[in-house]
Amino acid sequence: MNQKKVLLTALLLLVFQVAITAGEKLTVPSKGYRTIGKAVVKARRGDTIIVKDGLYKESIYLKDGIVLLAENKHKATIDGGGHGIAVTLGTGSTISGMVITNATIGVFNKSPNTTVENCLIKQNWMTGVMAVRHLPQTNDNTIVFNKASGIVVWDTRSINTSIEHNTIAFNIGFGLYVGGTSEIVAENNTVAFNQKYGFKMSEESSKSKVTSNNFFDNLHAFYDMPTGNHSFDPQFKSPRVLMNFQPNAKCCAIRSPKNENLGVRFSKTELDMKPVKGTTK
Repeated sequence: MNQKKVLLTALLLLVFQVAITAGEKLTVPSKGYRTIGKAVVKARRGDTIIVKDGLYKESIYLKDGIVLLAENKHKATIDGGGHGIAVTLGTGSTISGMVITNATIGVFNKSPNTTVENCLIKQNWMTGVMAVRHLPQTNDNTIVFNKASGIVVWDTRSINTSIEHNTIAFNIGFGLYVGGTSEIVAENNTVAFNQKYGFKMSEESSKSKVTSNNFFDNLHAFYDMPTGNHSFDPQFKSPRVLMNFQPNAKCCAIRSPKNENLGVRFSKTELDMKPVKGTTK
C-alpha cells in the first residue's frame, strides 16, 4: 500500500471514530421512545438520551458509553417502584440532571469511567448512591432523605474520580460511608443533619483523602473528625418544604481552597430564585 493510501485510510478511520464519539441524540418521550428503557435499548455507545420533564416509573441499566440527560435539571424523575435499583451504570456512562427516587438503591455502580452529576437523589428505601470497586465521578448532586446512607462505597478506588461538591443531608444512615479496602477522594462536600455519622471509614480505607468538607450537626458526633474539614451551619433555604438546599445569602463564609462554596455549586439563575414566603426549614 503506497503512502497516499495509508494516509487516506488513516483519515477515514479518524472521521469514523469522531462520528462514533459524537453520537446521536434520542429524545424521551418521542414517537419511537415512550420510555427511557426503550431508548437505552436502541442507543449505542456515544449516544445521548435527552429526557423531557415528567415521571418515569422504570428501572434503568445504562449501557456502556451512554449519556442520560434531563432536558431541564430536576424536572425528569425516575421512580424505581419501591424496590431494586433505579439506575445501574455501565462502563463510561453518565447520568446528569435527573431526579432518582423510590428505589432500594438510587444509583449503583461497579463500572469504570462513569459519572453522576447534578442529580437529586432522594427518598430511596436504602442508599442514594452505592459504588463497588470503581468510584464514579460524583459531583454537584443533592442526596437527601434516603432511609439508609447518602453515599456508600465498598472496596472502591478513585481512578481520576472524586466525590466533590455534593450536598448530603437528612439521610437516616450515614452521610458518607467508606468501607472494605477503599481509597477515595472526597472534597468540598456539605454533609449535614444525617442521623448517624456524617462520615465513617473502615481502618482499611485510611489512605482515603477526605478534606475541605463541611460536616455539621449529624446526629452522632465524630469518633475523630478528619483533619482539614469544617463544621458550620449551611443554612439551607427550605430543605423540608421546597427541597431547596441553596445556602442563604449571608451564609457560608468558609469556602474551598479554590474559593468555591462547599456543597452543590448552583448556577446564577438558581441562586437568584427566592423561597416561597412563609416557608420554613
